[in-house]
Amino acid sequence: MIENKIKLNIITNRKLCENENLEKQIEKIFSAYKRKIILEDFEIVALTLREKDLDKNEYLKLVEKIYPICQKYRIDLILHQNYDLNLDEKYNIGGIHLSYEIFKSLNKNIREELIKKYKKIGVSIHSIDEAKEVEMLGATYIVAGHIFETDCKKDLEPRGLKFIQELSSTLTIPIFVIGGMNQENSHLVINSGAFGVCMMSSLMRY
Repeated sequence: MIENKIKLNIITNRKLCENENLEKQIEKIFSAYKRKIILEDFEIVALTLREKDLDKNEYLKLVEKIYPICQKYRIDLILHQNYDLNLDEKYNIGGIHLSYEIFKSLNKNIREELIKKYKKIGVSIHSIDEAKEVEMLGATYIVAGHIFETDCKKDLEPRGLKFIQELSSTLTIPIFVIGGMNQENSHLVINSGAFGVCMMSSLMRY
């Protein structure tokens, strides 16, 4: 039953992949998922292409490579930060994910254009106030982090399950959580009010 499966948004990081070959890694993950070898309790709802260090042209080249893989497995591709990417009409992009700072600083017209253009607009938040603000500005989901200890954020205290409970009692838009997520602890965050989870490290190294 798909209803009981945990919604999963995969976040990319090619630097964690073998030989930094993201294409090969995504194909490997999707293929194993389709054959029910991994992530049996999950429904992959999106792949967020989060390659922060690439310039626009390099990022665009990567979109061209990853998009067909997402199409093949019918998984939404979500762009990261590059909201002014000049994409060909043939691309049916599932959404865009922005940092709180970028989303907040966009002028109203640009923000409204993005809301028209993309069915999903995700924003990363780190506090209840930020979450309320981005919901009011038109975000369709948030990514809240980091919930558990993670190598990516070694020096920062994780926010824990209480943060999710507070968010879910305040917001009406879906909450995805990030930070130290794995198959075992995902149930905890869902029970605390999260809509879904984001995973990066464990899958990029799979």
